[in-house]
Amino acid sequence: MEVYILDDLLRRIAVIDQYESFIWTERWAVFGDFELVVHSTSENRRLLKEGTQMVQNGSDRVMTIKTVDIKKDDDGRSILTVSGPSLEQILDDRAATEGLAGPTSDTNWVISGTAGNVCRKIFKDICIDGLLSTSDKIPFIKPGTIYPPSTIPESAIVFSASIPLSSVYEAIKELCDIYDLGFRLVRNQDKSELYFDIYTGNNRTTQQNVHTPVIFSQELDNLSNVSELRSVEDAKNVAYVFGLNDSTIVYADGADASTSGFDRKVLYVDATDVTLASGSALTAVLINKGLDALAKTRPIAAFDGEINQYGKNKYNRDYFLGDLVEMRNSDGATNIMRVTEQIFVSDGEGDRSYPTLTLNSSILPDVWDSWGTETWDGGDPDEVWDE
Repeated sequence: MEVYILDDLLRRIAVIDQYESFIWTERWAVFGDFELVVHSTSENRRLLKEGTQMVQNGSDRVMTIKTVDIKKDDDGRSILTVSGPSLEQILDDRAATEGLAGPTSDTNWVISGTAGNVCRKIFKDICIDGLLSTSDKIPFIKPGTIYPPSTIPESAIVFSASIPLSSVYEAIKELCDIYDLGFRLVRNQDKSELYFDIYTGNNRTTQQNVHTPVIFSQELDNLSNVSELRSVEDAKNVAYVFGLNDSTIVYADGADASTSGFDRKVLYVDATDVTLASGSALTAVLINKGLDALAKTRPIAAFDGEINQYGKNKYNRDYFLGDLVEMRNSDGATNIMRVTEQIFVSDGEGDRSYPTLTLNSSILPDVWDSWGTETWDGGDPDEVWDE
């Protein structure tokens, strides 16, 4: 991998291709980070200073050097280690509020719309329009995107989000976590252009026929050392949300008013900080708080394995961050996984890149699970999906 130093216009001006090790991680709904270890030469110290922005040839993300560390290694060599976050971290340096009100005012920012559009408005108002200060504007932002539209639908639920005083990063990330959205700030080559996206990714499972399925399994020799962990110890499926002027009941996916007895797992949510009058606006806010609380108490279903980096599925060609892919174990159990992270590593062992997959939902053999016209017998490991 080649590391490029950027100038103030986001253009490549220098390359670093000699280093001890390099780790670059980009993420779906969290800012990424990197670590670069090189010899501490005068040229490297000149190029790799705090605040310097950099890219690598396999990515459109931008990283910023925040930490510079110079030490002697065991052989007495002077080693320079630099590290820092991806550009999305700048959202944590912007305040999410609609105005600079006094301390006695209600500082919650109420925005109505779908979760994706609420996130986009927060970013546009603060980071493009400079609602609080023109100095908050992020340079080089262009409208639109350099990516094709995602094929996974965004949530169409319209609600009134009541956003407490927080950073733009915290406000956007909370909504993205609840509604399965990702966010990214990407660079368009050397054109001095940045694009901000709220996105969902693409369905690359066998449930669809638009994209070639991406499947990781032991039978395909691209998955090994599979491990599974399931737990409902802290899981809840019903939230009683109590506001100052009203209350409501919110249900997790798969639960409703008929969920009762041993199947009913109730969570209490204190929303008395919401001062809205009783009505539809308050109800929408309480529902959102209930969904947020339930999202943090989902059942644990970890299904993991080591992915062969030399397999046929390549990042930024066959799959991207946010995409849904399949992981199958030798017993025929299949999990729908989301690509939440891609890690690039270069060191003495060579270059390699591999994804981190997070469970989205599970399908067991001989069980129907909204698979459209497709079926899976699961009785014979040599059998495949049929339409």
